[in-house]
Amino acid sequence: MTLSVEDESLATLVPTRTRPQAAPETRQKPEALPAQPRAESRRDPDWEALAPKSFYARRVRRPLDLALLALVLPPAAALGLVVALANAIVLGDPRKVLFVQPRAGLRGKVFRLVKFRTMREAPEGNFAAWENGDRLRVTRFGRILRSSHLDELPQLLNVVSGSMGLIGPRPEMLEVEDWAREHVPGFAERLAVRPGITGLAQVTQGYTGRDVAAYAEKLAINRRYLAALSFGFDLEIFARTFLWMLRGRGWSWNATSES
Repeated sequence: MTLSVEDESLATLVPTRTRPQAAPETRQKPEALPAQPRAESRRDPDWEALAPKSFYARRVRRPLDLALLALVLPPAAALGLVVALANAIVLGDPRKVLFVQPRAGLRGKVFRLVKFRTMREAPEGNFAAWENGDRLRVTRFGRILRSSHLDELPQLLNVVSGSMGLIGPRPEMLEVEDWAREHVPGFAERLAVRPGITGLAQVTQGYTGRDVAAYAEKLAINRRYLAALSFGFDLEIFARTFLWMLRGRGWSWNATSES
């Protein structure tokens, strides 16, 4: 079949469709993200150098904690059930009896602290409430629990698990820990030992708010404890803790200022 002149002219007017050739696919390797320098406030100290070297600190304290727990747990559990029931009535919800929160523990490791709830929930967040002074959120029954240290009874479970000891530095909320590390150089050093239900700073200084000077003092107290850690010193702290509980000073506040 031959095209006529008319057909040939039509063919020149209608171009033939050609499939475009795909460009060769080149896979580019994703650029490696630049390593983010670790914030100075989050750098861990030399834990091995800071850890107490005495035989009591290395070999006796933990077994002694467990031995004391064996004696204390049965009456503490009975008392805890009474406190839990009363707290459920005050809060109006048995699911809110306990308060569980991540805290900074031994050598900076995070653990979940358990205690009786003593405050109403903070809609703005726990750290913002701490910054603004969260004493107004404490319930009336919560004041009794804090003053007597009974709010810390569930922390015996943390001692059983090994994340806490009976005596040691106070385990701070993670946001507070970061704030303190940023404003108080060396603040993390106190975590060379397990945090404790009670401790030298707790029975010397009490609770502290957003105050750089108060947290610097807290570090100094804990350094003094690490340097003098001994069986006799722990006995002294136990005795002072019982005196604080009897006097209702468990919720003693250190004067704070905005910093």
